[in-house]
Amino acid sequence: MKQVAWIAMAGLLAVAPALLAEDEPDVSACLVVTADFNRDGIPDLAEVATGDPASPRSLTVLLGQPDGGFHFAGADLQLGKDPKSLVVGDFNGDGYPDLLVGDGEGAVTELLGDGTGRLVSQGEIAHLGSVSAIAVADFNHDGTLDVAIADSQDSLVTVLLGGAKGSFRQVWSFPLPVRGKVFRVFTADFNGDGLPDLAVTNDEDASLQVMLSNGNGTFTYAPKLSKLVDPNAHCAT
Repeated sequence: MKQVAWIAMAGLLAVAPALLAEDEPDVSACLVVTADFNRDGIPDLAEVATGDPASPRSLTVLLGQPDGGFHFAGADLQLGKDPKSLVVGDFNGDGYPDLLVGDGEGAVTELLGDGTGRLVSQGEIAHLGSVSAIAVADFNHDGTLDVAIADSQDSLVTVLLGGAKGSFRQVWSFPLPVRGKVFRVFTADFNGDGLPDLAVTNDEDASLQVMLSNGNGTFTYAPKLSKLVDPNAHCAT
């Protein structure tokens, strides 16, 4: 249940800064997730500033305090130049929250937590054409978290199954509905069978593609639950 809470809150916090930045262009946007990184029972924050891709970005951990404030954990972890997605979960099964950072240039970097607030980079677990969003769930019901990654450059969603000690292996991919557009991927049980499914959306035309889980890391398109907008359609003038 802790994994689910981390993932749900991460999605909410990642959206809020983007909305703020849209309303106030001068405000620097951030990717933010929350988890108890130092196991003191108080929620902490991990954040990555986004913006000018000309220089590398860094990840900062802020430890929650009893008075509601936050304390800088003491180290900035260097990342790529164009971070697009930040997700949290216990990827190596040690009971401590870890992070994955997806970069617009395609790198997916894993950072493992040690339970004190410190995160150690394990390097890239995958390198795709790009990363626009990452969804986290146990897609094959083996007790280990897996990920689905939206790759707008190659127009694919790629599924990586989690393994021992935070390892991942690519098992399957499926095409995005339309090439040349940025899509995001989310996970939930859309048909009530107890298996996490995927929803693929974009911000331009409100397209929605639902993929139902087969329970093994692959998915089947569900046309009755989907709403795909024909890219060639247009309104009469």
